[in-house]
Amino acid sequence: MKAIIFDFGGVVALQKGLYYVPIFPDAEMWHQAEDGEIPEEDFWKKLEEYYHKTADEIIQMLFEERGLNAALIEFLKSKKPQMKFGFINNGLSKLTEKIAGEWKLGEVFDVMIISSKEKLAKPDPKIFLLACERLGVSPQECIFVGRKENYVNIAQSLGMKSFVYENFENFQKQILSVLE
Repeated sequence: MKAIIFDFGGVVALQKGLYYVPIFPDAEMWHQAEDGEIPEEDFWKKLEEYYHKTADEIIQMLFEERGLNAALIEFLKSKKPQMKFGFINNGLSKLTEKIAGEWKLGEVFDVMIISSKEKLAKPDPKIFLLACERLGVSPQECIFVGRKENYVNIAQSLGMKSFVYENFENFQKQILSVLE
């Protein structure tokens, strides 16, 4: 195996509390922005109106709801440079880029795919293939670690070894068995 692609939310970035606190009432609009179906800037303006805060303040609020999966990151650092790493996030680019910058994820991840930028989201198989292409590997040379069974199934259908992330201990056992 030459590369591992991770689901971002729930694997790399862990939720500390409730999701989207306080909850924005238009979940459909949120998903449309994440999927690139509506301009992200328009969505941030809607959020500013709803929260009565600036986009930067909202991003900070959402950032604070997430915690880095430090055990995973340390494991990945131990596997570089012999392996490449990427993540796919169904998310907003401004928020994902803030998280990636604060946590210095560019030091670990070679490729960071963000749905709102690509106008493509999981479970569309094209986003998995895009990650492989940018990593310079075929799906057969890649492992996908996801938080949802349907994402894992899509990756497997493309030829990737794949499994659901439950916790770091299980991940370590599963990944080491695949890499041996």
